[in-house]
Order: sequence, then C-alpha cells, then structure tokens
Amino acid sequence: MEYEIPTAWPARRRMPDLAALDVSTHRAVVAAVDRLRTLRDVFADRLLTLIRRHVPGYAVLPDEEIRSSGRRFMDILVSELASLRVPDEALREILRSYAVERAGQGVPLDVVTVGYQLGSREMLVLVDEVAAEVGLPPDLLLAVHDSTWEFSNEASAVFARVQHDLILERAHFDAERRSAFASGVLSGTLAAERINRDAHLFGLAPQARHVALAARTASADEAGAVRRAIASVLRLPADRLLIAQVGGALGIIAPEAPASVVGHLVAAGTPLPLDELKSGFDEAVLALSTAERFAMSGVVSLPDLGPRPLVLADPHTAEALSARHLAPLDAAGRSSSEIEQTVREYLACDHEVREVAGRLAVHPNTVRYRVNRFQELTGLNLHHTEDLVTAWWLLNRRRT
Repeated sequence: MEYEIPTAWPARRRMPDLAALDVSTHRAVVAAVDRLRTLRDVFADRLLTLIRRHVPGYAVLPDEEIRSSGRRFMDILVSELASLRVPDEALREILRSYAVERAGQGVPLDVVTVGYQLGSREMLVLVDEVAAEVGLPPDLLLAVHDSTWEFSNEASAVFARVQHDLILERAHFDAERRSAFASGVLSGTLAAERINRDAHLFGLAPQARHVALAARTASADEAGAVRRAIASVLRLPADRLLIAQVGGALGIIAPEAPASVVGHLVAAGTPLPLDELKSGFDEAVLALSTAERFAMSGVVSLPDLGPRPLVLADPHTAEALSARHLAPLDAAGRSSSEIEQTVREYLACDHEVREVAGRLAVHPNTVRYRVNRFQELTGLNLHHTEDLVTAWWLLNRRRT
C-alpha cells in the first residue's frame, strides 16, 4: 500500500473568544487556570530535571535559577490561557530580555532555544493532564497546543535575532578596543607597561618588531579598503592589522611593510618594538606628507625620499625666500605657471632640455626660454649650487 502525501496541512486551530464560550466550557477554562496555578513548582521541578538531563549548556546556572524561569513562564502561560489570548509583542519583549539575560550569564542562545522548546513541550504535557482533570474540550485544548507551538517557533526566531545583534555588538566592541589600543600605541599615549601587558590580547608580541604605516583616507570605507589592500599584499587576514585614526592620518600596525599597495599611497616607518612605535609612526607621517607634496603613490619610507622632506621644514625661512625670489615670478601674469612647471621638470630631469621638452610636449627652445626667464625674474642662477637648491626647495613647497 502506497503512502499518500497529504495535499495540505491541517488548519491551525485559533483561540476562541472567551466571551463566546458556553457556560460549561468557560467553567472548564477557569478550573484549568486555577489548577495550573497550583502546579507552578511541579512544572519548575520537571523543567529542571529535563534541563539537567538533556541540556548541558545550562550547567553554568544554579538549580534555583532554572526553577525560577520555569515558574515565570508558567505564570505567562496561565495568564494567556485565562484570557485565551494569543501571545503578543509584550511576550516577545520578555523573550528578548530573557535571551539577553541568559547570554550575559554565559548560556549560548542555541542552548536557550533547545531549553525553551523542552519547556514548551513539558508545559503542554502538564496542560494535557489538567485538561483531563477538568474536562477541557478537545478543540480548545488543540488550539492551546497550536498557539503554544507556533509561538515556540517564533521564540526561536526571537532568540536568533538577539544572537545576531549580540554578535554585531561584540564585533563592534572588539573593533573599538583594537582601535583604542592602536591609537594609544601610535600616539604614544599608552604607557609601555600597559602596551606590554595587553599586546597579546590583540595577537601581538610586544618585543617583536612591528611597522607603523600611515595613509590618508576620507571615510571609514576608504580606510577599510586600504587595510584590505595591505593585508592582501602581506597575505594576512585584514583584522590582523590594527588601525586607528591618529590626528589627520590613518595609522596601521603591521608585522612588516608591504612591498607595494596598488591604488593607494602608504608610508612606512622603521620597524620597532610596540612601546617605541610612536617614533616609527611619526616618521611614517612625515614620509606620507612629503610623498603627498610630490604627488607620489605606492609605498614610501623616509630614507627613500632623500632631501624631499626638507621642503616641509622651516616655514618662516620659506616665506622670506618666497617673497624675495618668487613674488616677481608670480607677478609675471599667465606665463608664470608655465615657467614654474617647466623649471620644476627641468630640475627633476637633471637639466636635460630634450627630456623636459618631451614631457611637456614643447620645443626645446621653449624650455630654454622659460628657464632663462625664470632666472631673470627670480634672480636665481640654476648653475650655482646654492641658487639651484633654493629654487628646488621653494618650487616643491608650492606643490598642491
């Protein structure tokens, strides 16, 4: 004989309207409620036995804590049965609070779900026993079963949402702790003793050498992209790199400097122990600012930049020399920007006129004219070492 698959599930039985019950049924409901109220401790003991036998995850809770929960949820069931109400948002909020409480006590929420389902089953066993005693009509009893199991399934969804929210909250908290530690190390505001004590919490060996990296980002999304790009080059999970916004720069603590980072400018400091990493970060920030001034990209470090960092130094001297030499150039009108660009390329190309002409797509004589015009306006002779250094310094300070 073949088994026939039913084409539809049986219809769910709805709770009837209390006011519409006949007198005998109403009396049976009242009697069931009164009897269940006397069985709070019985249910609490049964629940405790089930939990201890089948749900080891509740081992962190004392017996009385579990009994108390049983009595609490028995009261809820009795209240719902007394008015024949379907569980509402108020009960969902109770479940949310219950889930948060249990999670705080160290009970995993999947364990809470199993415990709740066991409790619902045992509660219905007790309801069946009482229904037989007081003569509760079968249709009404089945409606109580349907309502209880439907809400048990909904409770599982409530617990799952709470678990998801807690995971996100813990991840956010962990990210904040990691960022605070990175900020303290890179800014030098965290004491060496604290650094050495807490480093292992973030997977770092305090006396190992680490590299401070610096980058400039406009948003959290861009900061995340930089971290992922560096992690990819270093073949590390992105969360292994601690990051923090320190001043105007994004600081990153890495085990080593990446060889290259496509699409981003990243500066690396000297490898140092964690409690000395502030000086490495300061070095990286200077290298970053210098590389930005020279429109560089990729990975840079201070030793690789030669004299370029000098263009950021001594603003008072720069202002005086700029007023003396570059003010006449600025007064030359529209041609001043062309002259300035040409001389900057001329210095970068080691005075190779034809190379400059190729870069700028002009005739070599145009290059020579503009260089001579620069010397006339500024009074700086590019064949004299001191004047050449002064011109290079002033022009590169004016980069945007």
